[in-house]
Amino acid sequence: MTDANQPLHDEPLPPFDLPDPKDAMPHEDTLSEEGTRGVVPVEQFLYIGQGLKAEEFSHYVDSYDFGAIPPNFVVLHHTAVPSTAAAPYPSGWRWDSQETGLSEGQIYRKRLKQLETLREYYRTGAGWDRGPHLFIDETWIWLFTPMYDQGIHAAQGNGYRDSKGTLQYSIGIEVCGYFENTQWSAPVAALVGHAVAVLKRKLNSFEIRHQKFGGGISSHRDYNKPSCPGAAISEAYYISTIQNAVDRLNNVQSVPLVDSPITANTPLLSATPSGSREKAIGFIRKSLAQNSEYKNDVETIMGYYWVYAPSVGLDPFLAAAQCIFETAGLTSGWAARPKRNPAGLGVRQEGGLSFSTWDGAVQAHIGQLLALALRDDEANETQKNMMARNPRHGKIPANLRGVAKTLAGLSNTWTDDPEYANKFVTRAEAIRKG
Repeated sequence: MTDANQPLHDEPLPPFDLPDPKDAMPHEDTLSEEGTRGVVPVEQFLYIGQGLKAEEFSHYVDSYDFGAIPPNFVVLHHTAVPSTAAAPYPSGWRWDSQETGLSEGQIYRKRLKQLETLREYYRTGAGWDRGPHLFIDETWIWLFTPMYDQGIHAAQGNGYRDSKGTLQYSIGIEVCGYFENTQWSAPVAALVGHAVAVLKRKLNSFEIRHQKFGGGISSHRDYNKPSCPGAAISEAYYISTIQNAVDRLNNVQSVPLVDSPITANTPLLSATPSGSREKAIGFIRKSLAQNSEYKNDVETIMGYYWVYAPSVGLDPFLAAAQCIFETAGLTSGWAARPKRNPAGLGVRQEGGLSFSTWDGAVQAHIGQLLALALRDDEANETQKNMMARNPRHGKIPANLRGVAKTLAGLSNTWTDDPEYANKFVTRAEAIRKG
């Protein structure tokens, strides 16, 4: 584990109104089926209380000891209350309210206190000594009840004994929000998919298919709550979302590659990648020291390029190769946490940008490349939206918009170096050839 979250615990938090535990998840009808057991002493409640970014969760799971009998299915939920601004419930408190003007560290500490409120809901309202395993919002995967232990969240979906008497139990995942009328936002979907994909890679005890009980993925409605995880989260939707995350993690190459060499005339916009994820990942691994903070994150970070670049018509390999070129294979100080700057974004102009997640960092990088390849009148709405995810998009001079249809256009544009494109081409070819 890295110490990336440590500063978040030290930052002062302005006063805010915590909800009453009894106002959490008022429609949770598993309480009566599980039975109340009186108020459980707080020290007896199985609780972790920590939020992890996607890369940190990968580290956590990869080194986690699930014991001799690991979980072998996943059960999805939504909290309903608390809801969120993007997925609101008609009434009740919202997970992301009262956060205007707060820093990321302050938001982390606020949400951690809210997670403790949810613990109190289970501990005092239900008399349980545990709850679900994970809560997921748009930024963090929150560790609640240890995944080593069977949780309480879905009646029979918590766990059971098979015909041989062997325990089969699930990982219970609560997604923050009310998803009756809206699907997960892109950041939420990415984190939910990533969490399940990482668990699948570690455990290999379930398949990416809708299946009640052991061996697959199900939701609360498969057991005792028809309204959870919301009508908008259909089986087809969540299986597809998770499968996409698994494909990213496993470096599945979905389209053929261009066979011709990369040159200064290679276009940035292409439906066909000029190289593979496997080559990009392999090249980085040769650069990383054994104790690198990114040792277990290479697939995740490179995967983001193949998620977002094809959706806007950009060659994902060229974008990934530029990240490798600019960060010396994720070894530079600008690439390190907490900066996570993938390609020197804003270093010359604003002293450099920093990003709270690699997901957002990669989107900003792709947005910068798009803005150099296209003017607004040449871009479609999806491309414009990606450009807007770059915090410095509005600072790109008008005379630089659309000048880099090919790699040659990056010289004297991305940097002041007139040989930038040729140097980049040399590195990209070395990556492509492996």
